[in-house]
Amino acid sequence: MSNQAAVLKEAKAQLTIEERPIPKPGAGELLVRNAAVATNPVDWKMQSTGYFIDSYPIILGSDIAGTVEGVGSGVTHFKKGDRVTGFARVLASKNNDHGAFQQYTVVQECVTRKLPDSMSFEEGSILPMSIATAGLGIFLSLDVPRPPAKQQGGFLVWGASSSVGSAAVQIAKSLGYTVYAVCSPRHSVYVQKLGAHETFDYNDSDIVKKITQSLKASNQQIVTAYDAISEHGSAPMCAEILSSFGGGKLCTTLPYPEDSTKPAGVEVAHTFAARVTLDAQDFGKWLFNEWLEKALADKTYVPSPAIEKVDGGISAVQKALDIHQKGLSGKKLVIPL
Repeated sequence: MSNQAAVLKEAKAQLTIEERPIPKPGAGELLVRNAAVATNPVDWKMQSTGYFIDSYPIILGSDIAGTVEGVGSGVTHFKKGDRVTGFARVLASKNNDHGAFQQYTVVQECVTRKLPDSMSFEEGSILPMSIATAGLGIFLSLDVPRPPAKQQGGFLVWGASSSVGSAAVQIAKSLGYTVYAVCSPRHSVYVQKLGAHETFDYNDSDIVKKITQSLKASNQQIVTAYDAISEHGSAPMCAEILSSFGGGKLCTTLPYPEDSTKPAGVEVAHTFAARVTLDAQDFGKWLFNEWLEKALADKTYVPSPAIEKVDGGISAVQKALDIHQKGLSGKKLVIPL
């Protein structure tokens, strides 16, 4: 057996397809033969800028789904042949065995989830990064109580049609919040189906005013916001909306811009998905092996957004990253293997 991988050999280079040894799982780890991998916007950004990469060569990618080929010592919930989805932790470990963009990937038991029989590998592959980023941001960064506790009031999601944003919409809705979502108008109906009460056009020059007016007209006291984009001024606009209600908590997926002032009373926290494989492993275990299991079973969470397949196996990873760089909205790219 061989293990074909898409390798980033040096900064800002194109991916190179290489053969490498099949990894072996360590303690608490599983070896997965990937049936589908998914890409994220951060992948092409790291490739083109070198952001967050300490050394080369590196195998990027965080989203996988496939079949368990082997388990390491201490693994108790999985066995060979299980259909699973898992969070590939290469960004945290810097170990290429943990990169998604190859035929075999080693993942941790704590951030792996068995797939329902009714769910395809392609659907399963779009879960890990979005679940980890949105879930960690909401429950840890924003300190929202875990279910069965129920919440009230408005919850703002900026970038609601993205993979992370659509996950945040669903999680917030399931917790009892009334969700106000910012997205492209062409994705408005879809985002509302996921649970948004009202959507707003991110291109609207009066968007801050309109969101604030809508919230006040509905007697909503909004104190929580999740910015899944964190670019083009989105974080300061979220902060301005919170400030109009006396302050609140904002979670961003990228650092708050240094040249923007944070309004008084607004607390800004940053989410980093790979924490579920580092200091937040217990939380990751709960998120993937308790919350996600129940959410998929009762359909309060569905894989989102819409899937666009990029055929060609591991060799198609570069094509997928190029699509991201040109601009992708309201879809998640998946590469069947």
